[in-house]
Amino acid sequence: MKELLNTKHINFTGICILLMFFILSCANKTEKKETSIYEDIVQPDKEKKEKEPVKKRSIGAKLFIQCAACHNLKKGEPNKVGPNLHGVFGRKAGTYKGFIYSNALKTSNIVWDENHIRNWLEKPSEYVPGTTMAFIGITKKEQQDALIKYLKNETSK
Repeated sequence: MKELLNTKHINFTGICILLMFFILSCANKTEKKETSIYEDIVQPDKEKKEKEPVKKRSIGAKLFIQCAACHNLKKGEPNKVGPNLHGVFGRKAGTYKGFIYSNALKTSNIVWDENHIRNWLEKPSEYVPGTTMAFIGITKKEQQDALIKYLKNETSK
């Protein structure tokens, strides 16, 4: 393992991120049926709806699980691998205090609004070439809408 981490081909941060996603993906598995987060969102199980408690997670909250490995939402919470997203709407990209951003993001002149966040969520590496954010993206508009709604609510508290 030491030899792998010392090679130029493997990025330790990348390994940590992949490990977090693996752990998160295993956390919600049941013996009866294994489903991905996307199957739950796109094709909800009728039986599951009947058994769930009254208060359940929104689609946006479920989608944010992917983001939570790297981002916090609440005021005063620390940065993780990515910056804290509290107050992100209306903030200039690459300016959150205490986080080191890529030059690409710092010089992007983006002020985060729904449109910029939607484009960013779809494919960050294409929207701002040179960004260091390692995220594959969310291409479905309905899922983007749900996540944006969730972020608006949670990052303004």
